[in-house]
Amino acid sequence: MSATTTPPTILYQGLLRSPASWARVGRGYLGGFSTLGRQVSAVSTRGFRYDPDFPLPRGIQEVSAREAHSGPQPDFGLGFLHPPHLERLIGRRRANLFVWESDRAPPQWIRPLREHTDLVLVPSEFGRQTLENSGLPREQIAVVPYGHDVAMNVPRPPRQSAFVFLLVLSPHRRKGVSEALTAFAKAFRAGDPVLLLIKSTYDPGTSKRRFPFEIPSWKTALSEAGLLESGAPRWELDLSTRSDEDTLNLFRRADVYLNPSWGEAFGLAVLEAMACGTPAITTGWSGPLDFFPESEDLLDFDLVEAGEEALYEPVEGARVARPRVEALTDRLRWHFENSRASRELGHVARKHVQSWTWTNAAKRLLDRLQLTPGSEI
Repeated sequence: MSATTTPPTILYQGLLRSPASWARVGRGYLGGFSTLGRQVSAVSTRGFRYDPDFPLPRGIQEVSAREAHSGPQPDFGLGFLHPPHLERLIGRRRANLFVWESDRAPPQWIRPLREHTDLVLVPSEFGRQTLENSGLPREQIAVVPYGHDVAMNVPRPPRQSAFVFLLVLSPHRRKGVSEALTAFAKAFRAGDPVLLLIKSTYDPGTSKRRFPFEIPSWKTALSEAGLLESGAPRWELDLSTRSDEDTLNLFRRADVYLNPSWGEAFGLAVLEAMACGTPAITTGWSGPLDFFPESEDLLDFDLVEAGEEALYEPVEGARVARPRVEALTDRLRWHFENSRASRELGHVARKHVQSWTWTNAAKRLLDRLQLTPGSEI
């Protein structure tokens, strides 16, 4: 591509106006493209927890689905679409972002991925291996990690009277809800100056439709863990819709971030917590291993059959990693009893991921799609 050639046009299709993590990914990439001076049009699709008033980064040029279909076909279509809907992806060349949280993907997804995309973009080596295990050719898979928008010069607030452990998660069993609540109840009692802050998106107990992968309700989960008893340590449940910046402020407020997930395609919240200078505890398996340094905060786990309680779509032979409650309990106590050393781990984590920004992620994505100056589309 010469200096006088018009840059290839790019259309993004995916959920954007939602607190869901995959919407956050779309906003991150589009914000990174804008910072790099690349104009990308976007079709904001509906989906999980869609909110038409959810704020988008400045510079995003939204178009309707009708406008996208009736206008000139973009040079490149970049989507974050559910595989069964990939025929909706618009572009002369097409790539789709893909995430899955076990070591086998639904077999019925492989055909649309092969037929409707030129490239499937996964955020981690775990994702690449999952797709290879599921039969997608290696040459059609590219690993492009996610990023963060954390301002490194924003100071963390002063330490509070209570030591705050933070969970940011959907109310799904795979997120390790039971493990987190049970370990917290085992580690502390009512007199301990600790707080478990649970930031979630909704309560399945109030939903008209229920799914096997959801917890029954937050009340049930808290009760089963013993956190509704009189001697239990203090916790708070926040179901509000927060902007990206408000969520980052939660990470800054916390003393430790918890991710006892059974599997993550990447672990975006873990990365964002680390970038805020907050030490994290995570299961020692799947996506976070690409950026999480070797430490005692990688929890031991048991590989188990996933089943319908772990995955949105059951996959025969798929496995997930359930962290051991005893290991998590021990790490909660260690961080609480060694607060100075814990805070130092947060400083180390912040330095470790400081280059993992959305601007760099967008640059890597453009490079991989061969859309940077000097490449051919």
